[in-house]
Amino acid sequence: MRTRVTMALVLSITFFAAGVASRAEAHGGGLNACGCHFNHRTGECHCHHDRGCGCECEPDRCEDEG
Repeated sequence: MRTRVTMALVLSITFFAAGVASRAEAHGGGLNACGCHFNHRTGECHCHHDRGCGCECEPDRCEDEG
């Protein structure tokens, strides 16, 4: 009986920790030449590093310049 309770507690803690960790993970999406990538979850272009314009997915400032 004690073993089942211990195992249930360990599993509960493991699943809770995995759920918290998955929300804090960074995405692994690669960046294009402009420093951006397409965010499939939101359906929008998402930029991390402004490296210039001329890409399908590019920083917002490129729209203002063009």
